[in-house]
Amino acid sequence: MSSDLSTDPHPALARRATSRRWLPRSFYARAALILILPVVVIQLAVAVMFLQRHYEDVTIQMTSNMVRELELVRSQPDLASPLGIRLDVGPVEDHIRFWDLSARAMREQLTEAMAGIVAVDTVSERKTVKVGFETGMRMTFSRNNVSAANPHQLLVFMVATALLMTAISFLFLRGQIRPIRRLARAAEAFGRGESRSYWPSGATEVRAAGTAFLAMRARIERHMEQRTLLLSGVSHDLRTPLTRMKLELSMMDAPEAADLAEDVAAMERIINTFLDFARDEANDSKETVDALALLRGAVDLAAPGRDVPVAGQGAQVVLSPDGMRRALANLVSNALRYGARVRASVVVSENWVTFVIEDDGPGIPAEQRDAAVRPFARLDAARSNTAGNVGLGLAIARDVARAHGGSLRLGESDMGGLKAEIVIPV
Repeated sequence: MSSDLSTDPHPALARRATSRRWLPRSFYARAALILILPVVVIQLAVAVMFLQRHYEDVTIQMTSNMVRELELVRSQPDLASPLGIRLDVGPVEDHIRFWDLSARAMREQLTEAMAGIVAVDTVSERKTVKVGFETGMRMTFSRNNVSAANPHQLLVFMVATALLMTAISFLFLRGQIRPIRRLARAAEAFGRGESRSYWPSGATEVRAAGTAFLAMRARIERHMEQRTLLLSGVSHDLRTPLTRMKLELSMMDAPEAADLAEDVAAMERIINTFLDFARDEANDSKETVDALALLRGAVDLAAPGRDVPVAGQGAQVVLSPDGMRRALANLVSNALRYGARVRASVVVSENWVTFVIEDDGPGIPAEQRDAAVRPFARLDAARSNTAGNVGLGLAIARDVARAHGGSLRLGESDMGGLKAEIVIPV
């Protein structure tokens, strides 16, 4: 039965991921958004309430009081000067800035309360209001009589306070996220096989995560140490009887001695493979080496005297040369075991260096490639073990690649066989 690989098996998760694409990716940015968004909303709400209260209610109330004085001056012009109103004759153009909310409220109140007003000008003279009437009369008075002085002070204070508190919050938030970043760097270093010093710090939850990480790292290190001691001990103990068997076979003249010697040699290769798998060569001291020269050395180690072409460009990379050389040699040995023609190359990009080993053998089906890199995995169950194949070559290469922060990729070569790539960052 065929299955559609393009169908998402988890549509709910896909929709959830799509709905969150607008969110920042880092925890620092998301926490900052959670912190800033409520502050901005509160500031906007307070600002709107203040604007409505100040620019409408206060302005309308002060304008209503001013209307009484203007009406009094219209009926008794002699009172203009004592009331601070300049009375003269002249045209007035209706001119109010579009963002001047108090002026708009003032004009509406004036035109509603007084008859005969044709224009209101708040722009031609600073902090002055000119009112023109149908009769040609013009009244000029101070803007402070109809609106509060310096109405922007509260807004400036609100914005300055918000910026100051946001800066303080950013500094505090940065201090809270620093322990999380330290934990992430320690976990990343441990994944590469490095033991970086780390101690839990920060909030209670971060300390709990750090303590759990230290406990997990200690358990993994104990497990790796026990695995290494077990495989090393078993392999070392088997060398003594194998040496005696090789000595006895060399002294035998029986026809079966040659076949037995091949079996003993295969067992010795298996033991050496166990030791390679148990030896943590990727944790050796890292050095700056030439990638192309390293690949040539691995080819010479795995196939001495064989004509295996090596191509690519040289590049200086920092890695563990012993571990990487052994991993590449295992890939070359596997390629020579199953293919007649093998080629090796190095591909250098801006951020990655890729070691490529290709052959013309039967290859590995796509559905079996994940299983092929597991330790002791042999895809052909009927294949004999006398050739020394225990299914650790790809597992060693994968562990070495991961220890360098990279990966092992298996694909199909244009030669018809398997293409194995070790990709590491530079």
